[in-house]
Amino acid sequence: MNNHLTRSACALFAILALLTAVLPAVRAEDRNLYVTGYTITSGGNTLNKLEKGSSADITVSIKDTSDGTGSSSPSSLDITKLDDSFSGGSISVARTSPDGAPLVYAVTLSGVKYKGTGQALRLQVGRAGEPDSYQTLEVTITEAKVYEDAPKRTYDDEPKEPAPAPMVLISRSEMAKPIEAGQEIELDVTVRNLSASRLKSPVITFTPSDGLSISGGSTSFALADIAAKQSATLTIHLKAASVIASPNQSLGVDMKFNYNNNISTIQGSITDKIAIPALGRENTPQPVVLVTRSAMDKPIAPDETRDVTISFKNAGSTKLVSPVATVAPSDSLIVLNETSTFVLEDIAPGATRDIVVRVKALKEISSTNQSISTELKYSYDSGGMLTQATTSDRINFSALVPSKADTPVPNIVIRSFTYGESSVAAGSSFPLRFAFENTGSIKIENIVVTVDGGENFTMDGGTNTFHYNTLAAGAAQTQEVPMRAVPNGKSGAQSIGVGFKYEYVDGDKRTSASADIRISVPIYQPDRFQLNSPVVPETVNVGEEAEVTMAYVNKGKDDISNVEAIVEGDGVDTPARTQYLGNITAGTSGTIGFALTPTAAGPVDVVLKISYENADQQIQVKTFPITLQAEELPPPDDFGDELPPMEEPGLPWLWIGLGVAAAAGIAAVVVIRRKKHAKAAADGWDSWEDETPDDAGKES
Repeated sequence: MNNHLTRSACALFAILALLTAVLPAVRAEDRNLYVTGYTITSGGNTLNKLEKGSSADITVSIKDTSDGTGSSSPSSLDITKLDDSFSGGSISVARTSPDGAPLVYAVTLSGVKYKGTGQALRLQVGRAGEPDSYQTLEVTITEAKVYEDAPKRTYDDEPKEPAPAPMVLISRSEMAKPIEAGQEIELDVTVRNLSASRLKSPVITFTPSDGLSISGGSTSFALADIAAKQSATLTIHLKAASVIASPNQSLGVDMKFNYNNNISTIQGSITDKIAIPALGRENTPQPVVLVTRSAMDKPIAPDETRDVTISFKNAGSTKLVSPVATVAPSDSLIVLNETSTFVLEDIAPGATRDIVVRVKALKEISSTNQSISTELKYSYDSGGMLTQATTSDRINFSALVPSKADTPVPNIVIRSFTYGESSVAAGSSFPLRFAFENTGSIKIENIVVTVDGGENFTMDGGTNTFHYNTLAAGAAQTQEVPMRAVPNGKSGAQSIGVGFKYEYVDGDKRTSASADIRISVPIYQPDRFQLNSPVVPETVNVGEEAEVTMAYVNKGKDDISNVEAIVEGDGVDTPARTQYLGNITAGTSGTIGFALTPTAAGPVDVVLKISYENADQQIQVKTFPITLQAEELPPPDDFGDELPPMEEPGLPWLWIGLGVAAAAGIAAVVVIRRKKHAKAAADGWDSWEDETPDDAGKES
């Protein structure tokens, strides 16, 4: 009997041991990070053995099975080295899988030192703000030469899992109405600790948008510790600018704090933005200033002095505050005033202020056309804020030229120019070709042409200076210059300066002259709007909505506008054939979703179109044909009146059922034998064994 009981008990314990071995494997199915290998190097060479106290670089390859599309970036990972057989070092991470493939990345621990105890390297990997994503990985570094066995851990010595970063909610007090231009309001900002960790030594920094500022001179504030599930409130004074260009104002928040993650005290941070509604105020346009001079009854003669009255009239709707006028005469004139700068009184709308300029003509006047250039600087009220402005003009008048100077100065003009395409892409090369002409009545000599690209253009491997011996009167010359638009050039029409220096002979006198001409070339940033292939489900059911997604990223430096997503094709229903997505700013990424419901079984051909306007205002259309494999929805199974019991996913019910059945069988055998034993004792037997055929014969 004892042998039978022993065999039955052993069978039961074997089943229970099998269940115990299976259950951890079931829980392991929740893992999504796996170590696929490692390398250990020093100075770029692979190591076969690592001695105690030696340093090395260990690179661990990790595969993330939760991201089948490979769209995640490892740069957002929070990776911490835990207490193990190595110390020190720094951590870096780099993606090793191609785009579109499941995410695989390499974590490199540079300059770690081997302690000589054990061979374990432990990492904690997760994403900040996602507590459920953290997972502990352990790698055995077989190259490490063990000098001491690692101490065995008891239950109490087991390392604790690092706690995720605390979640913090930042909010503001209610505003009765939007903030107005020039207004100052008091605002309460509340910081709520949603985690179970205490926020120690928190410091909060505010960054207001362009139309706002914080009174008091400080934008950073230290707070007292914030206990778990508690809040702290800070009062700030927010002031609006005199001109608010946009009603969408905001207050950026950056908060740093220390917290205990169950292993050590580390620093955490959160970044948020609080919306501040505002009432925008339109800017006042710059006032128009009319510049005139006093009448002249006859042209100014050589060596003659004249008083010229120059008038500045405010033709705008706002006052010109603190105007200052500056005058500059042409080459044949000089200003005899003590200064060429004049301070005027404020000029009200419609009013005029005058200055008197005493000019003298030189003995030799080069041209009958003389002038005085004027520049008026002033301030004006633009939507509540004093704004500076400048108005420039030129006043022409006639002069008497001696007979020997009757020949007019020959001028150079650019008749035409080309630059290749309709616009120039930033960073690209283009040929600038221009034709210049001598409009004078005599030839010009010793001509030097200089091309200045300014901030947005540069020479493309050549010189910017060119020389010509002569150019006859009325003749033209063509010059081509290889140029390049700089990669960070501003969009829109940008200027290129072309300067001319030349000489001409008038009678027996050689004279120098110059001309500076500016031409405009439009620049646009190249279209780098990238759309990935649509993600289509393998099969869909007729009448059921299926989701097709398409990832995008604007890698360009300019925004794209008027983005539309269009669905074309029969055999599907969709809530919207055309989705207007608006504008996508530079550097922005996201996903476009399409909800498609097949109406009939079989392959359904659909075309997804994405249209938009690039930085050059050109409409771009990208087409993505897809095929949906639509199947009829299978009829529901008929289980009769009694439904089968629901199975709990993840547990091995077959093995559990076998274990329970075995235990019940053993219990039944024990009960039967005990009953027989009791009956035998009642019949006077001293002992009881299993009845055999021989015993049955003897009994009969």
